[in-house]
Amino acid sequence: MSRTLKSIDVDPDLYEDFKKLAKSYGMTNKDLFGAMVRYFNATKADPRDPKADNPTDAIKALDKRLIGFIREQEKKILRPLSDDVQVLTKLLQEDVPRKIGQSQIRTISSAIKPELLTDRFKAAVAAMNTPQPIPPKPSNAAQPGTAQPVPPKPDATRPGNPNR
Repeated sequence: MSRTLKSIDVDPDLYEDFKKLAKSYGMTNKDLFGAMVRYFNATKADPRDPKADNPTDAIKALDKRLIGFIREQEKKILRPLSDDVQVLTKLLQEDVPRKIGQSQIRTISSAIKPELLTDRFKAAVAAMNTPQPIPPKPSNAAQPGTAQPVPPKPDATRPGNPNR
């Protein structure tokens, strides 16, 4: 199979620019010409309009829009969701075990599918299953360093006093 080579007429100054361009890319004239044809076919760029949108600038603009979109999603969805998860985790680790019995905790934790839990939630469930100490209720007994009120002495003259 024989190939017939074709030639293209071009202005001598433009040909010199073409040769310099090929050299700058480390390509032969033939390779550069082929790459240019493939480039214009792939990008659908119009070679008659050299001031058309630069693909790099278009990508940068799209990148800025994408980053803006991600930040907005983070602000409106991800952060509130993260805050909710933190509150739920705190409830599971601290408040729920103090307020309900161990049998109820076991029932709740058995209803949670283990494959759906992250490591943090697994730790929270484990904390739920560990009995938490109940803080003692404040008593009326004297605390060290506090003054205790002195009860009044029985008064013999007061009505209702049996010692009268």
